[in-house]
Amino acid sequence: MKCEQFDGYLAAIAKSQSISSLQAFPVVVKSFQKSSSTLPSSAAVERLFSAASKILTNRRCRMGDETIDHLVFLRSRLSLDTVLAVADDCYD
Repeated sequence: MKCEQFDGYLAAIAKSQSISSLQAFPVVVKSFQKSSSTLPSSAAVERLFSAASKILTNRRCRMGDETIDHLVFLRSRLSLDTVLAVADDCYD
């Protein structure tokens, strides 16, 4: 049934070139809403900035964006002490 609604919607949009036909396909509407809505929480972003602020200190202020991205990624996978020790070894 779900596949039939998606196929029907694609056929309808090909004919009419109008998004108004979307209302006739509730499964497609629900799928669209699920896939295009964001989470109402900013906790993940706050954790990311917190991790970045622990890595990007005055001593390490000349790091490039890619290096910071890599260290923040590693920080999420390893303990902070291990990541900072590796960073210190690389930039001393």
